This record gives sequence, structure tokens and C-alpha cells, in this order.
Amino acid sequence: MDRRIKLHYPDGTLAGYAVYDGSSTKVYQIDEGRKKLLFQVRGIFPPPTVDYSWIDKVLEKGLGDGRKRFILYVASRYLVNVKSMDEETALDVLRKFYEIGGGVVYDAWLRSVIRGVKSRGLKPWSLSRVKRDDPDLFSQIQSVLSLGPRAKSREST
Repeated sequence: MDRRIKLHYPDGTLAGYAVYDGSSTKVYQIDEGRKKLLFQVRGIFPPPTVDYSWIDKVLEKGLGDGRKRFILYVASRYLVNVKSMDEETALDVLRKFYEIGGGVVYDAWLRSVIRGVKSRGLKPWSLSRVKRDDPDLFSQIQSVLSLGPRAKSREST
């Protein structure tokens, strides 16, 4: 069964539609009531967007356990390759994140991680990948995300 997706211009007016048949997408423009094939691509168009908002929440609230794994597989990749932060800004964010949970992390290790993910262009793990590959880290993340906006005050009591 074909899946039809409406496409809109930035001002909200209808631009056309895309038809996904399970393997490829045909994109049509509506011009004076007639459809015109613009192009065809393999896969889904427009590509699905990724929601990284959970990463910002964890960075803000901190983690008790698994901070280094979170930095290695999620946070460093997100800050450098998604948000395009420079090395120093990413270093500050990661250092503050680590210190929320207590303890000190070496800047040399953080710099090494930042440079490594930047040079390889690695993308952050999704929540489903964390759940599959590191269930312990996933449970820590879930507990932080379920605490809500007053997470810090609840942890300190």
C-alpha cells in the first residue's frame, strides 16, 4: 500500500506530495491543479527527523552512573557532530555534565573523545540503541528523564 505525505512551503501552502511505495518515493508538485513528477529517490522522502531533545535533558540534569559511557556514545557525538560545537565549548559542557554527578574527569580524556568523534563523524546513539547495547545506561537515562524538571532538587533530598 502506498503512503502519501503532503509537502508544504515554509509559508504553509501546499507544495505537493510524496508517495512512498515501500522502497522508493516519488515527489510530485501540484501546478495549476495538475501533478508533475519532480524526482524519485530510494527510501523515504522527506527523511525522518531525529529527536535529540532527551540528550539535552540528560546533559542538564546529570547522571549518577554511566557518565563516561554517556559521554563516549551519546553526548560528545551530539555536541560535536549534531550541534557543531567547537572543541572548547563541548569540553566545558561535558565537564559540567560530569561534575553534576560528582567527581572529576580529566580534560585530556574529554579532548581525546571529542577529537575522535569529530574526526570519524560519529552520530549519537539513539535511545533504542542505548537500550539494546547498554541496558544499564538506559535505565540510568530513563530514571533521569522520568524525574521531570525538578530532578536536581529531588536528588539532593
